[in-house]
Amino acid sequence: MPPKKAGSAAGNRAFPAAVGVGFHLREAYRAFSRDFHARLARHGITHAQWLMLWFLSQAGSLTPLELSQRAGIKKASATSVIDALKKRRLIHGDQDIVDRRKINLHLTPAGLDLMLELRACAAAANADARESFTDKEMETLLRLLRGVVATLEGKGPGTV
Repeated sequence: MPPKKAGSAAGNRAFPAAVGVGFHLREAYRAFSRDFHARLARHGITHAQWLMLWFLSQAGSLTPLELSQRAGIKKASATSVIDALKKRRLIHGDQDIVDRRKINLHLTPAGLDLMLELRACAAAANADARESFTDKEMETLLRLLRGVVATLEGKGPGTV
């Protein structure tokens, strides 16, 4: 194996190769999640409900199956989340005019209003997470995180 070139990223590691990237990513995610979920809880919203409200706010209208797929929630679990959102009158379903077997879900006016508040929660959580970083550092962090994703997805799961 040829020696590492001076000045290369691998040759100038500030940390040993054994430093667990996954561990630190998990810890950062857990800290962010605790903060964000506490903000959502003040509105009586769970993470799964947030995801569904977010995807509906972006798409305008989705079937329950489309919504569960986008949110990455199994259809059976999604049904209870959808029912809870309907019960709170945050979403409603209309029969599809072309295929009457389909139901198209939409945010209600109350759901739209709540999404404005929840977006503010998300923005505040992100602002707090960025607080100790300069804009340049944030650009670097996000570029590096995208690099981790691209590298690992390019290799395929579990490859060596």
